[in-house]
Amino acid sequence: MDTILHIDSAKTWRGGQQQVFYLAQRLTDYHNIIACPPQSPLAERAKAIGLKVFPVQMHGEWDLLAVCKLKKIIRKNSIDIVHLHSSHAHALGLLAARSSGNCKVVLSRRVNFPVKKNILSRAKYANVDRIIAISERVKQVLVADGLPKEKIDVVYSGVDIKRFQNVEADYLISELVLNRDKLIIGNIAALTWDKDHRTLVEAARIVVDEFPEVIFLIAGEGPLRREIEILIKKFNLEEKVKLFGFRQDIPEILSILHLFVLSSRWEGLGTSLLDAFASRVPVVATNVGGIPEIVRDGVNGILVPPGNPDALAGAIISLLKNRDLTGRMAEEGFRLVKEKFSIERMVEETRKIYDRLVA
Repeated sequence: MDTILHIDSAKTWRGGQQQVFYLAQRLTDYHNIIACPPQSPLAERAKAIGLKVFPVQMHGEWDLLAVCKLKKIIRKNSIDIVHLHSSHAHALGLLAARSSGNCKVVLSRRVNFPVKKNILSRAKYANVDRIIAISERVKQVLVADGLPKEKIDVVYSGVDIKRFQNVEADYLISELVLNRDKLIIGNIAALTWDKDHRTLVEAARIVVDEFPEVIFLIAGEGPLRREIEILIKKFNLEEKVKLFGFRQDIPEILSILHLFVLSSRWEGLGTSLLDAFASRVPVVATNVGGIPEIVRDGVNGILVPPGNPDALAGAIISLLKNRDLTGRMAEEGFRLVKEKFSIERMVEETRKIYDRLVA
C-alpha cells in the first residue's frame, strides 16, 4: 500500500484542517501519515482516531530544522506522495520532499489571492507535481498568474452531512440565556481581516433597528477580537452581537440559527457555507472568490458585494421578512451539498489524483 504524508503547519482549526482530517481518515486505499505542530487541534484529533501523527514545529517558510525533520519522516516511512496543505507547509515540505528521493508532491491551494511574483514563489509552484484548487475561482487565479492549467485539478471541499443531522442544542439556549422566539443570525469564521467582521457588525446595527428581537452570534477567535469588541461597544450592540470564541460544537450552533451570514473579503470556497447548507440554514454571503460556486443568488441564498454594510443588512432583512423563501433556499442548499460537496466525492477525486501520480 502506498503511503501519503500530509503536512499542515497550522496551529489552529479551520476549514483546511478539517479537510486534511477527513481525507486522512477516509482515504483507505492509502496509508496516511500526518506531520503537523504538536498539540495542534489536527494532531490531537488525528491521534484520537488512531492516525499516525509526527509532531513537527514549523516556524515560518524557511525553518531548516523543520525541513530536516520532515526529510527523516519521508525517508524512514518510504513516503510515495507528500501532500502539502498550508502555505508554510508548501515551502518546508517541498524542500524536504525534493531532497529525499523520488516521492511525488501535491499542493492544495485554498485561497484565491494572486501568487507572489518573486523567483522563490515561482519556484515553489513550478516544482510541485500537481496542484489541487478547492474551487474553479482558485484555479482561474493560478492560471492567470502563469501556472499551466493542465497541472491543476479542482476538487471541492467535502462536508460530513451526518454531523448536522438530529442535533440537540437546548444547552446552547440556556448558555446564551435566549428565548425561543429570538431570531438568531450566525457567523462562524476566524476573527481576521479577510473575514471582515467590521462590515458584519455595521450591518447588524442596521438590522436590529428594524428587528429588535434579532441576536447575532459570532463563533471564532483571532487577532482582531479586541477591535471587534470595541466596534460592538461603540454601536451599543453588546446585548445584540455576541462573540462566542472558538467553538467545537458547530453543528449545535448551526441548528439554532435562522440565518447564516458570511461577510468575507475573499474566500477560496467558503466551507462554513457548506456546513450551513448541511444544517438546512439559509445564507447571505459576499460575492467573492469561490462563494458563487456554492451560493446561487436567489436560489439557495443571497449574494451581496463585499465591504457593503447596507447591502448586507438589506439582504438579511429581506430574508427575515420572507420565511417561505428562506425555507425553500434552505432545502436547495441542502440538496446542493448532498449532490456536489460530500466527503465521499472529495476523497474519491483526490484518490484519483494520487493514483495517476503513483501509476
